[in-house]
Amino acid sequence: MMSTPHGDPGVTIKRRATIFLIAALAWLVAAPARVHALAGEDANPFPRPAELEPDVRFWIRVYTEVTTDEGLLHDSWDLNVVYEVLHFEPELSPQARERRIAAAKLRYAALLRRFAAGDTEDLTVHERRILHAFGDKASPAEFRAAIDRIRFQLGQADRFHEGLIRAEVLEKRIAKTLKQNGVPEEIAALPHVESSFNQFAYSRVGAAGLWQFMPSTAKRYMRVDSLVDERLDPYRATEAAANLMLYNYRLVGTWPLAVTAYNHGPGGLRRAQDELGSSDIAVIVKRYQGATFGFASRNFYVAFLAALEVDRHADQYFGPITRLPDPDNMTVDLPDYIPVDAAAKAFHVDLGALRVLNPALRPLIWSGARFVPRGYALRIPGTLSGAEIAAAWERVPPAQRYLAQRGDETYRVRREESLAAVAKRIGVPVGRLVALNEWARGPDLHRGQVLRLPPPPSRATQGGELLAGERLPDATPPTPTPTPAPQTRAAVKTAATVAASNLAPANNAPTAPTSGTAVGTPRPPVVEESQVRTAALLPAATPRGNSDPTDYGVSKSGVMIVRADETLGFIADWSKTSAEELRKINHLRKGAMVGLGHELKLDLARIDAGEFETARRRYHRDLQNAYFAEHRIAATQNYEIKHGDSLWTIAHQHGDLPIWLVTQYNPDADFREMRPGQAITLPEVEPINRQ
Repeated sequence: MMSTPHGDPGVTIKRRATIFLIAALAWLVAAPARVHALAGEDANPFPRPAELEPDVRFWIRVYTEVTTDEGLLHDSWDLNVVYEVLHFEPELSPQARERRIAAAKLRYAALLRRFAAGDTEDLTVHERRILHAFGDKASPAEFRAAIDRIRFQLGQADRFHEGLIRAEVLEKRIAKTLKQNGVPEEIAALPHVESSFNQFAYSRVGAAGLWQFMPSTAKRYMRVDSLVDERLDPYRATEAAANLMLYNYRLVGTWPLAVTAYNHGPGGLRRAQDELGSSDIAVIVKRYQGATFGFASRNFYVAFLAALEVDRHADQYFGPITRLPDPDNMTVDLPDYIPVDAAAKAFHVDLGALRVLNPALRPLIWSGARFVPRGYALRIPGTLSGAEIAAAWERVPPAQRYLAQRGDETYRVRREESLAAVAKRIGVPVGRLVALNEWARGPDLHRGQVLRLPPPPSRATQGGELLAGERLPDATPPTPTPTPAPQTRAAVKTAATVAASNLAPANNAPTAPTSGTAVGTPRPPVVEESQVRTAALLPAATPRGNSDPTDYGVSKSGVMIVRADETLGFIADWSKTSAEELRKINHLRKGAMVGLGHELKLDLARIDAGEFETARRRYHRDLQNAYFAEHRIAATQNYEIKHGDSLWTIAHQHGDLPIWLVTQYNPDADFREMRPGQAITLPEVEPINRQ
C-alpha cells in the first residue's frame, strides 16, 4: 500500500464529500455512456486526449519502429524530447549496453548544461534539433531539471510482432471473456503491454503469466500454490483480470483510470482523484505527483492506447501477419486425484501437448510427485462427447484413481515426537503405521528417524484404508465443458500437436531445467522480465495491482480513521501504548469500544507515524492473505439494503464475508448510516480446494 499525503481527516472528509457530489452529478449526466461502456456498445470507453497524443505516439514508435537491439534516449516527462536512437550489436553483453547508455546520458547532460549556461552557438544540426525540442521559452532551470530526466527506453518492435502472432490464438477468446464479464473488450490488447502475450512470462518481482499478476493480487481470484498456479493459465487468468478490472472501475469510475489502477492500484488513483478534484486521465497523468506514481504508472494508459492502436492496425505497421490456427480444446473436471501421465493415456493425448494446454499445473505434478487435483478442470485438445469422456475415464485403472492427494513417501521424526503424534499429524491410524514399517508394536521414536508412509487410498482399496476423516466420494465421471462439434480421434491427435507448437513461446527463450520433470516432456520456459516486458513499465513502488483501496494513513495531527477488524488493543500495540491511554486521550469511558469509521487520536510519543502505518498495513496484509489462501472471488453482485440490515448481517448472510472485504468493495459507503434502498456491491466468494 502506498504512503499517503498527511492531512486533517475532517478536511479530507469534506473534500471527499464535495468530490462525491460532483462525481454523482457527472454520473447522472454520463450514465448512458457508462452503461454502454459496461455493455461493450458503441461508446468509446478509452478516449485519446489531445494532451496525451505525443505520449501515445512515443509508445507506438517503441512498439513498431525500434527493436530490442535499439533504444530511445529521451526525456522521462516530455516524451516529445528524444535525444538519440542507440543501436547495439546483438552480441553486446548487458553490461556493455549499460556502459554505452551511461556514456550517452553523460554526453546529453553536458549538452543540457551548455543550454542552461546560454551557450547555444556553434551547435550541430542534431544539437539544434534538441534545443528546439524544448521550445523557444525554455529557461536555464528547465534545462538543468531535464538532466535528471534523461532516460533510456528499450525498443519492443520485434517482441510486439511476436506477440501479435501469439495473440491470434488467444485474443478472440479473451475479448469474449471480458465482454461476458462486463469489461470492454478493448482491454484484450493489454497483454501486449504486460507480457507480449507470453503466457509463460515471469518477472523479476514475481509477476507471472499473460496478465502479469502478482501473487498477492492473484490469490483473490485464482489458485496460486505449489501445485497449481492459475496465473499461467490464460483462460483462468483472463477471468481474474476481468474481475479485477471491473473492481477497479467500480472504485475509480472511469475505464482509463481502471486500466491505470491495474498497474498502480485503485487506492493510489482514488487519492489522485481526491487531491486533484478530477477523474480526467490527462489531468492525473500530467499533474498528479504521488510518491509512487512514477514513470511506469504515468505511462501505463498511454502505452495501452498505443498497443491497442498497433493491435488493431497490425498489417499497417508490420505488413501481413502470420495467423496461427486456434485449435479446439475443452475442459473436463476430474472426479478423482490422478497421475498426469494416466490422464494423458486415458484421453490419448500427447503429454507435451497436455502440458502446454495446462500451464497452471506445477512441476510437482508433471514429475509425478503429486497428482492432478480432484476437481481440476483439465484442458484437453479437440472436443469429445460425454460418452467419449466416460469411456476415457473407464480406461483409467481403479488403482490409479486416488481418493486423496499424494504426499511424501517418508516422514522424518521431529524432536520429542511420539508415534501417536506422528499419526495424528499425517492423518493415518497408528496401527497402519506400525504394520507398514514392519514393527511388532509401536516403538519409541527418536529425532531424525525416517518412517515409511502409506500411499493415498485409491478406488481399488477398501474404505477402511481411507485417511482419517476422508469420505469415499462418488465415482462420477469427469464433467465436460460445452464445446463446438466433436472431432474425430485423428483430429484430436492433430489438434494436440498443433496446440503444442502454436501455444509455445515464439521468442526462443531459454528453457530452464526443472528438477524431477518427467523424461521426454517439454519444459515450459522460464522467461526473464527483460525478454518479455516493456523495459520501461516496471512495477511501481507499490506491489502491482494492489487491490486494497483502504487509506491506512495517519494525519499530521496524529488522527486515524478506524478500519474494519481494528480494535483498541491492536491500535495500542501498533502505537506502542495501552488501550487505557488511548481511551484517556480520546475521552472514552472505561470499556468503550471503537468502530468502523470512527476518528481516533493517537499517542505517537514512542513511535512515528510511518512505523505505525507499517505495522498497521502488515496486520491487514496478513489478515487478507490468510483469507485468500482458502477463498477466491468468483464474481460480484449488487445488493439493496433492507430495513433491519447491518453491515454484520449483510456480510454473514452472503457467505460469511469478512467485513474488511465488503468495505473494500464499497469504500465510499458510510455503513454507520445505512438507508433502505441504498445499493452496494458484494463479492461472491467460493472456497479453494488446496489439495
